[in-house]
Amino acid sequence: MASIPATKAAISTLKIEQRVERDVKAGIPESDRNSHTESEESLRSYVTSEIIGRVHRERQAALDEQADRRGEARIRQHYQELRNTGRIIHQRLTNRFSLLSRELEAAAATVSSTRMDLEIFRLRNGLTRDAEYRESRILHYSVIFLVVILETALNSFFLSKGSELGLVGGFFQALIISLVNLGFAGFLAFTLRNLFHASILRKGLFLCLFLGATALTMLFVLGVGHYREALESDPFAASGMAVASLSTQPLAIRDFNSWIMVIVSGMAVMLLVAKLFLVDDRYPGYTAVTRRHLDARKRWLLCCADAFQKVNREAEETRREVSEREQGIRSEFIEFKASIERSEHIRRQYEEDIVKAQGLLDELIRYYQSHAERITNRRAAYFGKLLQVELEKLPQLNTAGLEQHREDLTCFERVMAVLDEEYAVAMDAIGQKLESISEEINTTIERIERDRGLTGV
Repeated sequence: MASIPATKAAISTLKIEQRVERDVKAGIPESDRNSHTESEESLRSYVTSEIIGRVHRERQAALDEQADRRGEARIRQHYQELRNTGRIIHQRLTNRFSLLSRELEAAAATVSSTRMDLEIFRLRNGLTRDAEYRESRILHYSVIFLVVILETALNSFFLSKGSELGLVGGFFQALIISLVNLGFAGFLAFTLRNLFHASILRKGLFLCLFLGATALTMLFVLGVGHYREALESDPFAASGMAVASLSTQPLAIRDFNSWIMVIVSGMAVMLLVAKLFLVDDRYPGYTAVTRRHLDARKRWLLCCADAFQKVNREAEETRREVSEREQGIRSEFIEFKASIERSEHIRRQYEEDIVKAQGLLDELIRYYQSHAERITNRRAAYFGKLLQVELEKLPQLNTAGLEQHREDLTCFERVMAVLDEEYAVAMDAIGQKLESISEEINTTIERIERDRGLTGV
């Protein structure tokens, strides 16, 4: 064993030759004797304390390490949790069902509230039809953006001639004009939609606003033409000239390019008004209240679908935990059993170490006696019998934990015998509870729809 040093190394460490020379000078081996010398006794003390003691510490540390590893095993705990899977999944799904029930009640209350708002809106405004609007506004807004960009690009070409910055300056002027036209178009679409309102007073008010906004838009579009024409004469005084010309003779535009700008801006405004008007229902506010109800309805349906998904995820998570727990029990059992075998091997190694230590002690004594005989050069003196390692004085390995763990291993073997059956029972319990809770969710959804009047909505 590597733990027991070689004889030569022990001889060198103990300095046996020096011991022999010292004893010979003292005359110790000159007469027959039956007792051992002090040096011989020191050899036994060295083997017992230094060699066997060190080996004992190493073997005991290895045993303690194995015992600590076995102490970390949670086979009983995991097995009990496996057996309690039915109770655990019942508690988990019951808690999840309670939370989902509150979420469903809240979503249904929102749908009921928005539906009531929609019905009240229809009743107050005398509407019997459904709202007509575009589900997606992206296409309409993209067309509006395209119109603004095209108008800006065309007008920037006509305005670049009179700008100090050339085409760049014309572009920014054209962009400002397009944005103003977009503002006019948005207001015109808003007033036009209010002309369909049920209230006569509101219709009259917004008719006046619509006519006024139309007139103001036409003046602005014509003003753009006058400004373009004034740029040809004097770019620095073009704004004042355009205002003066617009106030005296609004239609007196003599430049062809300026008329093109007027036409382009007018067409852009009309197209923008049409797109902004058609994106929502013609009756003001009808689209917004309808969208709120439909969005609430979608959230309700998503909540219903999500309820089943959450319960299924909870069950799958529990299945995964049970599977991991079952695999953990098997791996811990294998490690536990292997650790006991390693501890047994360590104990046997210690017994072998003691036998080897006795052999080492015999070799050291023989060497001592042989060297003494060579030095005295006379009839070999009688030396006492070879020393024996005193077993009762040797440190003993602490294997109390090992004995307890052997008993635990017997119990764990019984656990492993029924583990497959318990695993199947746990999985069946999860499936049964999942089916039961799914039926409860269905019943709850039907009850909520019936109580809230959501059936067929």
